Amino acid sequence: KGKGGFKLSLNGRFPREDYRWIVEGERYRGLTPSSESKNPRVKLNDPKKSLLLLKPTLSLDHGGGKRFNVGSPNYQAILDWIQSGAPYEQDNDGSSGMGIRDLEVMPKETVLDANGRQQLVVVAQLLNGREEDITDQVRYTSGNTDVVKVTSEGLVTGVSKGETDVIIRAPGYSVSARFGVIDSPITPFPDLPHRNFIDEYVNAKLRRFHILPSGLSNDEEFLRRVCLDVTGTLPSPQRVREFLASQKPDKRDELIEVLLNSPEYVDYWTFRFADFLRVMWSNSYTYKSWIRNGLTSNKPFDQMARERISIEGVAGGARHYFKRTGEMLLPEELMIEDARAFLGLRLDCAQCHDHPYEAWTQNQFWGMAAFYGAVSRVRDFGVVFDDPMGHGERRNPKIMNPRTNEEAQARFLDGIVPNPGRRSGLRVQLGKWITSTSNSYFSKVAVNRIWAHFFGKGITNPVDDFRATNPATHPGLLEALAQSFQENSYDLKYLMRLILQSRTYQVSSDWNETNRSDELNYTRSLPRRLDAEVLLDAISRVTGVEEKFTIHDYIVSNSLELPGTQAIDLIPELTPSHFLEVYGRPPLRETIPIRDRQANLRQALHMLVGSTFTEKISSEGGRLSQLIKDGASDKMIIEEFYLAALSRFPSRLERAEISRLINKLKSRRKAIEGLVWGLIASREFTYNH
Repeated sequence: KGKGGFKLSLNGRFPREDYRWIVEGERYRGLTPSSESKNPRVKLNDPKKSLLLLKPTLSLDHGGGKRFNVGSPNYQAILDWIQSGAPYEQDNDGSSGMGIRDLEVMPKETVLDANGRQQLVVVAQLLNGREEDITDQVRYTSGNTDVVKVTSEGLVTGVSKGETDVIIRAPGYSVSARFGVIDSPITPFPDLPHRNFIDEYVNAKLRRFHILPSGLSNDEEFLRRVCLDVTGTLPSPQRVREFLASQKPDKRDELIEVLLNSPEYVDYWTFRFADFLRVMWSNSYTYKSWIRNGLTSNKPFDQMARERISIEGVAGGARHYFKRTGEMLLPEELMIEDARAFLGLRLDCAQCHDHPYEAWTQNQFWGMAAFYGAVSRVRDFGVVFDDPMGHGERRNPKIMNPRTNEEAQARFLDGIVPNPGRRSGLRVQLGKWITSTSNSYFSKVAVNRIWAHFFGKGITNPVDDFRATNPATHPGLLEALAQSFQENSYDLKYLMRLILQSRTYQVSSDWNETNRSDELNYTRSLPRRLDAEVLLDAISRVTGVEEKFTIHDYIVSNSLELPGTQAIDLIPELTPSHFLEVYGRPPLRETIPIRDRQANLRQALHMLVGSTFTEKISSEGGRLSQLIKDGASDKMIIEEFYLAALSRFPSRLERAEISRLINKLKSRRKAIEGLVWGLIASREFTYNH
């Protein structure tokens, strides 16, 4: 975007529009079709005075800096073009076959030492079938200049240890090359153990980047991690004892099966899906039941997606069409949400203008929104249905493109127009297109979202931000996972089992000298802060004291207590909770929520004086009071709380030091309460690792 409203398409994606800006000087049109003052960047009667030459040579002040010198080949090429009348050359949009069809960079992945160099080569596949070396005609950007630097000619130089991408942009296209900088090569590199293809992809990159993974997690570490990840619950002390005592060689695989087929799995993943599919108080009962039933029956994920995109009626997934206030979401709001949830695309920015960072256009945005134009309801009954004739609440099913003031025609992002003879089934067609095997986004986004849950970050991160300038850390692995997910009928339990059984998932959280700073290659288990709801439920289980939640019924303006309810079962708007607010539970689900998992001062204060950390510990009828009532020894009490909170036995040193402190204090009960507080306030407890 330049002065006077001047604006060019990203990477020259739309050359005809760019041509009008440069030669005719038409003012950029955002939400209005009208043109204002003209300010062309070329001067046909005096070519050398053209702004297109004066600014990039800094003959006139230019915020973008100097791009080339007067008399350089680039300067001369532009000058010759203006002197010839600045014609629109058909080659610019590929009409003559000279346009770019695809872009390739070589090498795609390189490892350098500090000060090491690598020349990139960029080849364009042209529409006429030819290949052309355009290494000197593209733009290079380092994702992290502290790791590598890159010149305008594509020469990459290592700076310091780390990993990053170099983004290469050409007209309408962008690709990336991955670079790692190492300081101490490992020779010879050992053979790394593996259990399935996930490990093979991860290990192959570790070999190239000379990083050694941590060893296998011990049984205590694995048990706690997998129970929290699959069911959101801590294993009971009895389960810990049984698992640690078992000598079965396949006990980890057996545990995974037990967890995946447990009621707790359904409870926990209903909570997880309710988060990103936006279950609110206004739609909670039937919508949440629809999610729960799908998980209970292990409904294929592509089927769940199609149902949610195209569902009609009054119950189940149809309730997601409504806002917290009861109003229906607008067609563009529905499209934005589905594109983000199922395609991993953030199309919001293309609503008012072409996307500033990606190749999506405003026309594409409204073409996708048009699939939802007929969604309406019968207000008295709340029945949602496709109403192309405008008889329902939404009287005008037409979606108008604000840029052209014309009706937007439904069109998939790949440019294909749906069957015009089935207007009432536009959302059905959209659901089929989104989940089709030919769509490269759906499967990748689904497996990436599940992967991110188990590892704390996605192979593409954030999980719903797939774009050329946000490349995957392991593109081959992401492709293989997506393909395997498709071939196994979009079975969520199959996908989870595959990840959980991999050695990559089961490595220890301990670090070694080669992976101490690595956070991209899954070489060790990175600590992940427990979500607010999971943490509160965990504290309740360790202390043996149930949390008392109160639900506010907005319909009858009444408050009701909910005995026996878990925090993961709650709807945020209905159940206020100071603890959950402090620990980052999103207050609303008006949009797909983003959780704040950062520690803060309020949490520290809550640990010191908050009722969750103080009253639960000392409460009569809790685990502590029952153990004392039963006459348990200090050794038994210490062991029981370590198993309940940390899923491990205390070390000999821990046991001896805690026993000494208990004997030192006058009040045995106060001393043990201090022990319990120390456990549930510890990083080892509040994180999964």
